[in-house]
Amino acid sequence: MKIIFIHGINQQSLDAHSFQSYWLKVFNLGLQKNNLPLDVDDLQLAFPFYGDILTQHNQKNALDINTMLPNWSFFDKLPKLRERNSHNIKKALEIPLLPHYAQDQPYSLKNKFFLLSQLAKDRVLKEMVILLNHFPDFHESLVQKFISEAYLYWYDPTFKQQVHERILSCFEPNEKHIVIAHSLGTVIAYNILQELPEQYQIERFITLASPLPFNVVQRHLEPPMQRPKTLSGDWYNFFAQDDYLTTFPMQAPLFDFQPPVHNQLITTFIDKPHEIMGYLQHPLVIRCILEQLYDFSFHPEFQ
Repeated sequence: MKIIFIHGINQQSLDAHSFQSYWLKVFNLGLQKNNLPLDVDDLQLAFPFYGDILTQHNQKNALDINTMLPNWSFFDKLPKLRERNSHNIKKALEIPLLPHYAQDQPYSLKNKFFLLSQLAKDRVLKEMVILLNHFPDFHESLVQKFISEAYLYWYDPTFKQQVHERILSCFEPNEKHIVIAHSLGTVIAYNILQELPEQYQIERFITLASPLPFNVVQRHLEPPMQRPKTLSGDWYNFFAQDDYLTTFPMQAPLFDFQPPVHNQLITTFIDKPHEIMGYLQHPLVIRCILEQLYDFSFHPEFQ
């Protein structure tokens, strides 16, 4: 069984090696916290990377968290502040433990205020996204301005073909596959699975933080939504309650096919609800990926 991970947007700061290393660390963390005696080296994993293709097209997503951070170039000249800044950067690159695994740890008053502020922000953004869903033309203009990667995928056939070829190279004829896709990667994965010939076998399709139900996305898909013919197993969709980019579950009438998509609401990080680190280490996601390869009957926490 081959497991293929497909990433979403804003990966230009990584390369193929760092992308694979980061996702593998998140996945490993989920395995470790659930006490699964598995060695990822024994699994057949693939991490197709297409973030560099956007750079080749001389484009950049304007909606980048780095644009919101202060410029530290002046402070870097000061040894003490440079050392402190270096520590902060290193800490930011660490993968935090999902709160699900640390429910008994008390929160400080400072942390409680921080979580409340993040919840308020998420609620406002979620309401805004719900509103934008009723105005797909305006929504698309925002996509064009801030998320050029998605816009290129919709309107540039060369870019779309290059992305598809990069990912398709990981599929093998007459081999069983599990496909896990995140964010915009779920749209790409859906299109690819629709195009795959019959000799490719998909045992399970897992979408994480998917924008597929949004009207602005739907207008770029061939109607109606269809279950991929190469998908012989189930389609599981995980979305976080605080994730303002995955507001809607996949259900009828838009996703009106049998068997239906299994929607699962989970919790990730309040301050980073959409990022892969909150999804890929979640115990329900871990089980969904591995239950066809592993006997979970000996692990009551998964029952």
